This record gives sequence, structure tokens and C-alpha cells, in this order.
Amino acid sequence: MVQAVPHAYSRHVYIFADELYLGSGCPATRVQTYEYEFIYSVHDCGIRTQVVSEDTLLFQTELYYNPRSIHRNCHKIPLECSVSRKSVWLIPVSTENEIKLDPSPFIADFETTPEELGLLNSN
Repeated sequence: MVQAVPHAYSRHVYIFADELYLGSGCPATRVQTYEYEFIYSVHDCGIRTQVVSEDTLLFQTELYYNPRSIHRNCHKIPLECSVSRKSVWLIPVSTENEIKLDPSPFIADFETTPEELGLLNSN
């Protein structure tokens, strides 16, 4: 997760969410007045992973500022984050051994007809 504050300190300029992109063009996933969040898998957006040691991984990407105004310059801000391989934030992704949930007991006996839902006219 990357968090960005939407104003430039040097010029007191507000930066709009559509002016910032993570890595290979990924827009903010959550936009608030005073903060933008970019929440993506480490395999998305061109994020690069490097094994630094047996226990440490390094993630690298960039935050791109592409202003609406032609009077402002574009910027590329390099980002790095090192993390332990044992971190609880690194969750293995697997499609083979997906967790299969039992059907909810609250819905098991629930049945209805389209007429009861008002989806069809019973003419």
C-alpha cells in the first residue's frame, strides 16, 4: 500500500487523484480529501521484487505525477520498501488450494419465485 498526500509543499498546489499513478499506470484505489491510497498486489502495476537476503525482500516501483496544467512539470518519484519474508503482510496467493466455505445455514432453506421478488408479472 502506498499513501500520498494530495498537495505539494513547495507551491501549496493541490494534486488531483487522476494526476497520480503507481507504477505502470495504476490509479488510486481510495480517494479521500487529504490522502490517496494505492492498494495493489506486489505482482501488479509493474512492481519489481528483488531478493536481498534469505529473509528480506525489496519492492520497487514509482509514483508518477502527470499534472493537468501544462505549466507544471511531470515528476517520477522512486519508491522502495524492504520487508521480511516472514511478514504477516505477505500472504501467499494460490488458486490450487483455495479455501472453500460451507454454504451459509441462514440461506440453505431460502427459496423464492421470481413473482415473489417482483421480477415477473404473473399474468
